[in-house]
Amino acid sequence: MKLFATDMDGTLLNEHRQVSEVNTEAIRYARSKGVIVAVATGRDFTEAISPLKEVKLRLPLICANGAEIRNEQGDIVKSTPLSLEQYYELENVLQEEGVYYELYTSKGSYTNDRKRGLDVAVNVMHSTGRTTSYDEAMTLAEKRFAEGSINFVEHYHEVVQAPRVTVYKLLAFTEDDELRNRVKEKLQAISEIEVTSSASDNLEITNKQATKGISLETLAAQHQISMDDVVAIGDNFNDVSMLKKAGHAIAMENAEAEVKNIADDITETNDHDGVARAIYRLLG
Repeated sequence: MKLFATDMDGTLLNEHRQVSEVNTEAIRYARSKGVIVAVATGRDFTEAISPLKEVKLRLPLICANGAEIRNEQGDIVKSTPLSLEQYYELENVLQEEGVYYELYTSKGSYTNDRKRGLDVAVNVMHSTGRTTSYDEAMTLAEKRFAEGSINFVEHYHEVVQAPRVTVYKLLAFTEDDELRNRVKEKLQAISEIEVTSSASDNLEITNKQATKGISLETLAAQHQISMDDVVAIGDNFNDVSMLKKAGHAIAMENAEAEVKNIADDITETNDHDGVARAIYRLLG
């Protein structure tokens, strides 16, 4: 193993959305053995580095499901954005169907409905962790706004039409299964669009060339590492592309069934330091 790529939510992060001390030490151990450890996440850069900063880790990052690659210093190495034409096509579908979505860009993430943004964040916390109370979840959701992890804007056009802003991803939400499946079909009919999900009620929409798998290949090539020497670990559908590309694929015990089915190994849950257990098993 020369490159180890880990998903973040539901994988590297525990129920408190933190990197545990055990996982932190395992990553440091792997790096001491010459292994490059990278994070591949649906989060944007701002939200991805927050839990890493807490434990003083600086790692290469694949952000927004592969739309952006950053080195350890936080510099953009490669980006694969949506074109403005693609964005407007996606916007039309989502608006026609009345589906709320958030905007991920090179300048941060945005919502045009603060209340919906808070409600969605609370629902995500319940689906990806075990937050026990509404008040606790709402406090964490409001913290996202306070820290600039997500920003409010009256209209998304203010952002997408601004100079030097590129659109990386749209993250759409609906608990209506029939509506979500119908919207997914319409979005997939748009040229060069990739649609996946990181939770049961969302759709993650990017350029077709912006996937975790493609970006993991790019990162490996930059370091002259064969994909046979790459290990990837994850728990959800947006991890499938990198699990299929990696020489060795590991699923979390808390992973979706489809993810487990394509994995070579299954490790413990994110609340039982599954990432650390996988690293130590591979490195001995």
